Amino acid sequence: MSKALFDPGFSKVLLSSFSYNVEILYMDLNRIKNFGQKKTQFILTFQKGKSLFDVFLGFYLGCMLWGACLKNLGDEKIEGNPFIGGKYERERSLEEINYLRDFVKRFDRDSKYYLGKPFKVDENKLKILDLYEEFIDANNGFIDVDTTDKIKLVGKLNNLTKDEISEINSKIEEVINADKIEELLVFCDKI
Repeated sequence: MSKALFDPGFSKVLLSSFSYNVEILYMDLNRIKNFGQKKTQFILTFQKGKSLFDVFLGFYLGCMLWGACLKNLGDEKIEGNPFIGGKYERERSLEEINYLRDFVKRFDRDSKYYLGKPFKVDENKLKILDLYEEFIDANNGFIDVDTTDKIKLVGKLNNLTKDEISEINSKIEEVINADKIEELLVFCDKI
């Protein structure tokens, strides 16, 4: 039996959490007292926030896509699953997903206030958050997933062809090497 990696390299791309990065952005913004300067700073915050949001959505989408790639291997031993044998704490597992959802509301409100325009997110991108939550729940936080055949897929991931799996696998390797995980968002239609 050969081995499959639980993490294909996503952790080297994401060194900190979304919430941490956003709080740093807002700390910088909140240091400014003058409204005109704060408005100007929010333009930079807005661009950085949008980019961060896409990076983390790419990560969550990538996790589900990687799950489909692993499932396609059949019955292989998974190597490096840090959750195996642990206890599934649903609320803790979904903290970052819920933070991303709250971020959309917060950023929309702040964008309207500072820029006079809403922060709009494509519905396909928001679907990633819902499906990732389903994915985590279906796999019980991965505490019992030690072989690839135990992975449970959600959405349209069960219907991917061998060619699509091969394309996704290649793209995952490419984005990890380039530190451009947000480029996985081109596969939003696959979920």
